[in-house]
Amino acid sequence: MASKKTIVVLGATGNQGGSVVETFLQAGQWSIRGVTRNPNSEKALKLASRGVAVVTADLNDGNSLDAAFADAHAIFIVSDFWGIYGDPANATKPAQGETLNLWAARTEKQQLVNAIDAASKVPSLERLVLSSLPNCSKWSREKYTHVYHFDFKAQAAEYAQQAYPNLWAKTSVFQPGWFLGNYLSNPLVQPRRENDVVVFASSVKGDLKLPLIAPDEDSGPLVKALLEDSPGKNLIAYRQWMSLEEMVEIFAKVTGLSAQYVTLPAGEPDLPLPEGLKAELDDNWAYFNECGYEARDDPTVIHPNQLEECPKLGSVREWIQQQDWSFVAKAN
Repeated sequence: MASKKTIVVLGATGNQGGSVVETFLQAGQWSIRGVTRNPNSEKALKLASRGVAVVTADLNDGNSLDAAFADAHAIFIVSDFWGIYGDPANATKPAQGETLNLWAARTEKQQLVNAIDAASKVPSLERLVLSSLPNCSKWSREKYTHVYHFDFKAQAAEYAQQAYPNLWAKTSVFQPGWFLGNYLSNPLVQPRRENDVVVFASSVKGDLKLPLIAPDEDSGPLVKALLEDSPGKNLIAYRQWMSLEEMVEIFAKVTGLSAQYVTLPAGEPDLPLPEGLKAELDDNWAYFNECGYEARDDPTVIHPNQLEECPKLGSVREWIQQQDWSFVAKAN
């Protein structure tokens, strides 16, 4: 009996990586090597108990990635801007005059470059999937230049294409859409109760169609479909393509709560934000409104239904039904 091929998954205990691990565990056709910084965490130990080979590596350490990637046939690379940005240990690391969000983006790009460099040295590698996002500066013709957590991921993908054409020929790009989970945990978009109405609000236009994704559920099936497709795909990844007004209408029907979406004037979120982050988010929302989340002018972008085998994902309605909305069910 032929031995199974090995897939290496970065961020194995996170949203995207965890979903990829789960999908390949259920498929049962690959050996899975899950990469994490903390192999003794509860999530890592649970993966190990299910047959995942959990290994320790740090995206800041190229040597550790060399060992983690050894003999891999497929690799999934993902990074975490918000984890870098939100780590208290990083608060004092930016140089004088550099904002924390710009430093975090530069750090994330270097981490991705480290992983790409390591992947380029694996002779057994057949396929690479790189989690990335559009280059907002490029696709807005340099109008919106502060969306660092998009642009620097895109720059890492561009580095891979330019530095390693042979690796790039084996690569597809996974661009996750608008995270539905942010409505549960992110105060920038989390709904709030105003009298008898649940209000969803941001500066994104309510009628703008967005790629809505539950990354902890949807990333795995879509990454697997990319690996089984021919390389060279640039996938905007989502479960449904809909506007936030349509999503809120579904929310109201599912929960029985009165709800509405409010498009706020440019300059929102109206929250006290650290230096630099407000400019980043203002540009982020404005870029979506003008250029589309997916960079609608990018001719290389494909949608899930253009994959050879489009996986069946849950609906936005099903996701809403599965969540605990008690924090907005009653007036404060």
